[in-house]
Amino acid sequence: MFSSVWNTLILRKSKKRLEVVGQSKEDYFDRVNYVRTVAGMRNVLTDRKKSKVNTNQEVTFRGLSFGATIKEAKKLLGRPELHINKEQEVVGHEVLFYFSSLGSVKVTQCLHFLHGKFIMGQSIVKTSNSEKRKAFCESILEKYGVNFQDDLTNLTEAFPVCDQAGNRIELLYAFDLTITYVTGDPQVLPTVAMVQSPERARRAMLHNAFRERVVQYV
Repeated sequence: MFSSVWNTLILRKSKKRLEVVGQSKEDYFDRVNYVRTVAGMRNVLTDRKKSKVNTNQEVTFRGLSFGATIKEAKKLLGRPELHINKEQEVVGHEVLFYFSSLGSVKVTQCLHFLHGKFIMGQSIVKTSNSEKRKAFCESILEKYGVNFQDDLTNLTEAFPVCDQAGNRIELLYAFDLTITYVTGDPQVLPTVAMVQSPERARRAMLHNAFRERVVQYV
């Protein structure tokens, strides 16, 4: 049953391009809490749960393997709603955005690339319906052959899904259900971390400059 659900859930492209009344695509996707800062990327890329291998299948994002190029992503998934490749805090960071709907459920997908290689994907599912969230979770676990009990709490505990290469799928539910696919490539996190030093130096400089200006007000 859930295999067929998954085939539907991997987000058939909406027939209409994204139309947002009163705002641009850039404004719309900027409201999505996609990872864009050095600290944010480091936080997502770091495997804080020390994930253990629990699937024999390769973890991919809608069939797109980690390390794939932007050209390969567009060939597989089609033309994105938006391609951000300028003024990113992390040098070499680019993001492709896709927008789809499954009935009343809206799904925004963010594909992150570093120096042209796919490193992370996120599906942000907007629904307050617990059964629909459960269907997403069950479909992922079933696809990757991860054993679970038919209980929402246990489904959450079944994550992350982790393959032999350390690629993983993590789950977060706050206001929306966020499903994050992260590369297991050990070279990616150090590359992002290298940006942290100049970022800290810049923030320290701005902080000191602001503090000097504050003196006249205290």
